[in-house]
Amino acid sequence: MNHTRTRRRLFPVISSLQYRFLAMTLVYSFLIVCFFAVVTFLPDMMDMRDPGLSLEARSNAASRVLAKHTWVWPAVLSLIIVLALHSFRAFLKVIGPLYRFRWAFEQLGNGNMLFRIKLRKRDYLRTEEEALNNMLETLNGRLESVKEATEEAFKSIDELEQSATKGNEWSKPQIDMLRAHREHLQRLVTEVQFFRSGNKNQVPSSSERDA
Repeated sequence: MNHTRTRRRLFPVISSLQYRFLAMTLVYSFLIVCFFAVVTFLPDMMDMRDPGLSLEARSNAASRVLAKHTWVWPAVLSLIIVLALHSFRAFLKVIGPLYRFRWAFEQLGNGNMLFRIKLRKRDYLRTEEEALNNMLETLNGRLESVKEATEEAFKSIDELEQSATKGNEWSKPQIDMLRAHREHLQRLVTEVQFFRSGNKNQVPSSSERDA
């Protein structure tokens, strides 16, 4: 179980995106190998098939092809491995932030605004991290202002209701309208309370979410 959690923490999974990048890497690697093979072997192979050349020249071309096989493919394989490792490390610096952003969007959809995004030290998408956190700061501030405004509106309605019950000449339609305003305001408060704002926390790590 601990091993599974560690692996999940180190390698976040966004399947469709990962498979897409894997396919692109394989295609690019195949194109590199094909281009390298053509450039390296084609001249000598053409010499081997050229009937105008002497037997010795064609034999030398065949020898060169065999000699190149001994170093070309190990070099190509090493290059592909190096590129794959580099691409994988770079990919993790992108997929990690995307994984956190997706979690943040899910939290926003559930009404939770009590968090801030904090990426790892070497992750990419720092500008997007700052923009998202700034957006959350703004939304939290606006939401707190709305809550304060609704509290003040309730106080005003309470004062009006007290005035209406002290013998002032309020007609029944006016009292009904006042009650309707209170109901509308209560609906607004209910909608606003869906969002949880105030103190901010950072996005928990994968191990904390999986615990």
